[in-house]
Amino acid sequence: MRGVEDDDQRTGREAVPGAGPLAAEGAFQALGQGLGEAYLGAFALFLGAGGFSLGIVATLPTASTAAAQLVTRRLAGRVGPVGLLLRRTWLAQAVAYAALGLALLAPFPWSLAVLCAVALVAWGLGGLAVPAWTALVTAVVPRDRLGWFFGRRGSAQQFGMLLAILSGGALLSWMTHHGLEALGFALVFAVAGGVRVAGIGFLSRVPDPPRSLGGRRRAGGARALLKAGKVRRLALYLWALHLGTYISTPFFVPYMKKTLGYPYALVGALVAVPAITKLLTLRFWGHVADRLGPGPLLRGAGWFVALVPLPWLLSGSPWWILLAQIYSGLAWGALELAQASTLLQTMRGRERLIALFNAVDGGILVAGALLGGAIVNLFDARGMTGYLAAMGISAAARLIPAVTLLWRVREIGRPGWSHLALPLLVGGVRPTRGISLRAWGLPTAARVSASARGAGVARSVSPVQAATPIRPAPASEDAVAAQSAAARLP
Repeated sequence: MRGVEDDDQRTGREAVPGAGPLAAEGAFQALGQGLGEAYLGAFALFLGAGGFSLGIVATLPTASTAAAQLVTRRLAGRVGPVGLLLRRTWLAQAVAYAALGLALLAPFPWSLAVLCAVALVAWGLGGLAVPAWTALVTAVVPRDRLGWFFGRRGSAQQFGMLLAILSGGALLSWMTHHGLEALGFALVFAVAGGVRVAGIGFLSRVPDPPRSLGGRRRAGGARALLKAGKVRRLALYLWALHLGTYISTPFFVPYMKKTLGYPYALVGALVAVPAITKLLTLRFWGHVADRLGPGPLLRGAGWFVALVPLPWLLSGSPWWILLAQIYSGLAWGALELAQASTLLQTMRGRERLIALFNAVDGGILVAGALLGGAIVNLFDARGMTGYLAAMGISAAARLIPAVTLLWRVREIGRPGWSHLALPLLVGGVRPTRGISLRAWGLPTAARVSASARGAGVARSVSPVQAATPIRPAPASEDAVAAQSAAARLP
């Protein structure tokens, strides 16, 4: 908190009460989420999961969070104080994180059923807390300070997520070396719950908003997702790409662990490589997007991400996989920045469109993972390596939309704001993408400009005033809800 106050004094701004604890809480939230999510697939593999089961487990965080959003919409206006709701929900989520290890007590295949049930509750509770968390932030942090706040919280969460990936792998490696692999998983999930509880303590230092979480008007225009040509072409391309991507996404960690025999520490280090690469090169891609526009960057990066699985088919050497992960971080960093910008531009921040796009996208991720699981089982039954088959088919499935749809994603020009000011959030951990990034909302300049147009007033904001260094903003409870929350801002 002292660091935040000093930073405010240096910039000539007043401190924002509660912003420091909220930003610090982000590190604990990301650490808990990372420990719970990064090795969920490896735990399922340890319990005896096959290809199809691994696909189901990989989609649990996305599916349960999306389902929780539907419940939250129905409960809008029926809940009490925001701070109290968050503390109770996060405490329950911490218990659920720790309870993931209970799957060890059940015999196979019931152990997988227990894992799925507990994971649904754990990530579903996180989804239930998203609107309350958003209401708390928007009540505590002034609108013109949101970019500053999410920059600070994002830095804390980057550290927490990377620490979770690396420390979790190191702990599992040490426990496995001593013949305690099962206990290692139980300990990882127990620590995830413990740090989640520790993060709750920061909320007591945040003033509770003088209102409850109420309902909101649903923005119209869902038909525009299908009727508007530019929106439809972009959505169809991204859905097709994500479908092909998730055919292989759940199986990179099992391939490294089961087929290549890597220790958990090496697996964790390799998963962290694209995250680090992405963070180091994000400003570079921001400059490229400012110069060329997000449309050309999207069309170029779309071809590069299609090739991400191919290096894995050539060699199992750790050094070769390291190069493949660096390439993946470069490719996905460019595409995620361009995707965030183009989605905001084409949908103009309309909540209904963003919610509909993300709802369909979540279902497509589940379908892709289940298809990949079926491919793994099919090829394994024929004596071939199912994981490599899923990667090869995934590359082909990514190339199909690149050939047929990507060239049609046009008419997306350069926005009136710098991509270096685009607030990004961390959506989760992906084996070949590291930390996945999505847009939280429009930069300050765009929000002020839109507000001025709505009031019928001509206003201008200089790039120097509006731009802030591009840093991934919150790994909030869920990317979908955060985008919807951003859409409510003018």
